[in-house]
Amino acid sequence: MIIIMLEEILSVLPNDSSLVRCESDTNLFCRGDAVNFLFLLLAGEVVLTRHLEDGTELILCRAVGPCMLAEASVYSVSYHCDAVALSECKLRKIAKHDFISLLESSPKMAHLWSAHLAQMLQAARQHSEILRLKKVCDRVDAWLALNDGELPPKGERKEMAAQIGVSSEALYRELATRDV
Repeated sequence: MIIIMLEEILSVLPNDSSLVRCESDTNLFCRGDAVNFLFLLLAGEVVLTRHLEDGTELILCRAVGPCMLAEASVYSVSYHCDAVALSECKLRKIAKHDFISLLESSPKMAHLWSAHLAQMLQAARQHSEILRLKKVCDRVDAWLALNDGELPPKGERKEMAAQIGVSSEALYRELATRDV
């Protein structure tokens, strides 16, 4: 559903947004940078992080394309986190003022954007509910309940572990007890 919504948003955007490719470990933006552009991650993986006062890195989002990065930045003067490519990435870079103009002039785009933000809010709430669970088995059960009982293919289960906040090893041990 989220991918379908993003495809609809992409279809409404003007074609003059630029296509950007970047290598792994590339900084797309840093906390405090002015928000002049929005990024749509078409392919690859980007992590949004914030460094706490004690030096701890807090992962706010691990984004896998296709998706919009840092949606809330549309309404901010500066970024509140850092965005770093974890892999080779392909993105569309859209001027913030062009995006806002499109929202103001196109009821269809405003509706699509509102629906997209609502889906992101629902996903964030679901994610926080999973992370509040103490046991790995409970987190796996909750994740499965939200994903129609389907596990990701074996090559993508490491991403599932990151999503539910457990180590890959803990996830694999839990899945082994389930004979899946």
